[in-house]
Amino acid sequence: MNFNLLRTQKVDVLRYLPKFLANDTTFKVSQDSLSEEHEKLRLLIIDLCRQMFVESATWGLDDWERVYGIAHNSNATDEERRNMLLTKMQGTATISIEKLNELVNLVSPSKDVVVLENTEPNQFKVLVNTPVSVKDIREVVELYKPAHLAYLVAHQFTCQSAVNILGAVKVTRRISIKQAENDGIIRTKLPNISTIGAISTLHTLHINQEDL
Repeated sequence: MNFNLLRTQKVDVLRYLPKFLANDTTFKVSQDSLSEEHEKLRLLIIDLCRQMFVESATWGLDDWERVYGIAHNSNATDEERRNMLLTKMQGTATISIEKLNELVNLVSPSKDVVVLENTEPNQFKVLVNTPVSVKDIREVVELYKPAHLAYLVAHQFTCQSAVNILGAVKVTRRISIKQAENDGIIRTKLPNISTIGAISTLHTLHINQEDL
């Protein structure tokens, strides 16, 4: 925004007076003092005008946050505070997937958040590539999403190398021992359970009478 008002350069009142007057030292000193005071007022007016707009406000952000009911965060930068205010000022009109994408990226420093709709019935997903400002993202989503919709914030990552995913699955062994031809099968479970690999396996061991 252009806040230069009437002039774009430093004030010098001697510019508007006959040049020969500057030859008088006393007169020049007095006019230079007036120029300095005029310059202070010019910069002050410009600074005040900047506070009237969220996009350029600095010390005036405190008043904007008070008006819109946003708690002051001393750790946030001026740019982050402006983004939160701009998000709050969007209003409560019908929200679209494109608009929600725009709003959540206002509070994400990495600007790489993606909103996916209809991932499940009455549910959408918010994919965060860089897991920062998740709390702020949740606040934006809660503020603008329709009340009947659920959502999931998920961390996605992209890479150009192999990704190894490891896990552990419980393995059980079942032993069937046939004592005699006329006896029923006695089944026992071993109490020890071990974890190996990532594939579920089941070992069944049959021991007949002749094996004993």
